[in-house]
Amino acid sequence: MMEIEAKFSVPDDTLFSKYSKCDRIGEFLLGGIVVNYVVDNYLDTIDDDIWKSGYKMRVRESEGHNYITIKSAISTHSRFSIRGEIEFELHCDPDNINQWNNQHAVDLIDPIVKSKPLSVKVELKQRRSLRNVFLDGCCIGVLSLDEVVVYYDDKELDDFRVLEVEICSADQLFALDKMSSHLVSDGLLIQDVAKLSRAVQAVDKFKQGINNNVA
Repeated sequence: MMEIEAKFSVPDDTLFSKYSKCDRIGEFLLGGIVVNYVVDNYLDTIDDDIWKSGYKMRVRESEGHNYITIKSAISTHSRFSIRGEIEFELHCDPDNINQWNNQHAVDLIDPIVKSKPLSVKVELKQRRSLRNVFLDGCCIGVLSLDEVVVYYDDKELDDFRVLEVEICSADQLFALDKMSSHLVSDGLLIQDVAKLSRAVQAVDKFKQGINNNVA
């Protein structure tokens, strides 16, 4: 499975509000808003073995269900985020890798982790406003307006807003390019730093502050 999306930083509240209310972006029509509250816990070993192996892994809590998502850490596209992805519903403790109900995920992660315990590296709480994107009467993807808060050790470290457009298949990459051009011309900026990377930067800054105080 491939995740194909473009991410944009939103410079002000006016633009963020605009895309929650407008009915189209250029030739693309937007459906109604569905609001989803999610909590993402990014997991790794104490030695960051998953990240060092080129992957990132999260457990997402959404509407009473838990899902594991494993993604490639590096995109195969210079402008957009195109990554391999495994996602499945979790019905056990995430440490019990051999009980996961996705054998591909087990075969990938188990040799990396090697029975080391997993721990939460950072937590993201998000309010996601989702809108289907239509072109010529067909749904080609989803636009998401994400309000993100970063937590570490029960402390709020950062908050930011991101607009994401994810398309359903690589056949619609031309549409993602067109829609991205409309958004950039309106003042949005294509973002090459993922939510996790920004969150990790906030955690590292927080830890550095603690170390400086101790010193």
